[in-house]
Amino acid sequence: MASLKLLLGIIPSTSKIEQAERALISEFEKLHVFSESEVLTRYNVLNGLVNSSDFVQKCKELKSLRYKNSEEYLNEKEFFSLQKAKDIVLYFKTTSGNILKRFKDMDGSSKINEFEALEKFIESPGFREKQKMKPFTFKDTDEYRKLDEYRALKKDPEIKAFLKSPKKKRSFFKPSKNKSQPKVEIIKTRSILRFEELSAFIKSSEFLAKKNMRPITFKDSEEYKKLLEYKRIKRTLEIKEFYKFKSSNEYANFLDTDGSARLKRYHELKEYVATSEFKQRKEYLQDKKRFEKTEMFKEIQEYNKLKKDADIIWYFKVKDSDKFDILKQRELTFSDEFDGEKLDTKKWLTNYYWGEKLLKDRYSIESDLQAYTEKENFEVRNSILRINTKPQRSTGKVWSVANGFSIKEFSYTSGLINSGTSFRQKYGVFTAKIKLGNPNAKSAFWMLADKITPHLNICRTSTGKVWFDYYPTKGNGSKTSIGSRYSKDYYIYTLEWTSDKLVWKINGAEVFSQTSDVPQEPMYVLFAGGLDKPINGLTSMEIDWVRVYTAK
Repeated sequence: MASLKLLLGIIPSTSKIEQAERALISEFEKLHVFSESEVLTRYNVLNGLVNSSDFVQKCKELKSLRYKNSEEYLNEKEFFSLQKAKDIVLYFKTTSGNILKRFKDMDGSSKINEFEALEKFIESPGFREKQKMKPFTFKDTDEYRKLDEYRALKKDPEIKAFLKSPKKKRSFFKPSKNKSQPKVEIIKTRSILRFEELSAFIKSSEFLAKKNMRPITFKDSEEYKKLLEYKRIKRTLEIKEFYKFKSSNEYANFLDTDGSARLKRYHELKEYVATSEFKQRKEYLQDKKRFEKTEMFKEIQEYNKLKKDADIIWYFKVKDSDKFDILKQRELTFSDEFDGEKLDTKKWLTNYYWGEKLLKDRYSIESDLQAYTEKENFEVRNSILRINTKPQRSTGKVWSVANGFSIKEFSYTSGLINSGTSFRQKYGVFTAKIKLGNPNAKSAFWMLADKITPHLNICRTSTGKVWFDYYPTKGNGSKTSIGSRYSKDYYIYTLEWTSDKLVWKINGAEVFSQTSDVPQEPMYVLFAGGLDKPINGLTSMEIDWVRVYTAK
């Protein structure tokens, strides 16, 4: 039984339902199109990118970069430290001055070699001994020793005897054997000969010169001359400067620093901090807007902008909602929007299915007051199919159980269409937007299978009402009705057919349901006008569209 609201006509308006469905379909289509759009693709890429742990970590690392924490800073700090270091400063002061050049020119020169040879000689033990020598007098000479020997011999008795008068000297002679010579020969001893030799020597000018010699001291030696030469050279400015520099802390620093790892490191760092790479890196690390200049920042900005985009917000709000479930859960399997200029005969037969198949002609049933025509009673205009039932004399076939087919004169004509050859379906949603017309006429939207039953009237008019009924078998049926107001305007009539239930609806409001004897075979759709009682004038059944869906 229809609800009170339905009986009172308190149901959603057809236009609002259609508007809502069109909006829902349009939005769903927009969802599908947008799901394949470049904008969403880009958003999804950016969303995956900027929210990835790797990207987040890189951003964190990039933002946390500080020059003072960098390797570049430590290298530059080390360079400045070395640049100010006393040993490095002194080293470069030394290498840039003239004293080192003069030192190198002198080092190993003949002057230095000569000086150092003299110095080595002066410092030798032999020279030291020579320096300590006593004055060398006549008494230290061989001449003095010979004089001393002479004096000693002079005191010798033999020599004294020799030196006496000639009378006293006879004992020193012996007779000569040679008759030509004097009878006497003087015989001299070795001592006398030595005495005579020394006597002659001490009377010589050579001896006398030696006897009168000045004492010889160290100052008279060659060593002393070398000492004087050493001292002279040592006092020269260039020698003083050479050895002063050689013994200085400055030269010691030069020797320690030159070629050292420390100096090598200084040169490496000096060259490093002068490179364009270092300068660019330093500038980069010191740039407070560094991150804003990166591609990552641009990607985040683009992502945040897209995140606020109205279409993106809408997409993620509705894509996983149940808003489109009704559309997602169904698939359109048959439809006609009647957009052409005439009826689409590829979809529709303008006859009963079995009349077309077996009789190859149209026919009416025994209670009908109208004959069905091929096309005269159909009008397609402004996307609406009108099936006109009108007063018009016509001859046609009629079927009765008792008499079979016979010829009959009809006072009215109308039209009938069905999808028996083009479309049939078991289960689903069968719906159409219809203005039924005169409630006393017999306008119907119904379904059949291969036999006369099951017979489903999704909606029909008769006796001033709108009916909803079902005949699973002949003579066995159930039905309900609502007032004639529902025949005078467009309404959306729907049958929801599942394996265990039939539900009739008008504008989404349930009118009737059936859970027993549910059909289990494919059925096709029919629309027809007609009369079982005479009416005045013409009446039209207007069909805006018909759609059939199956569950996905």
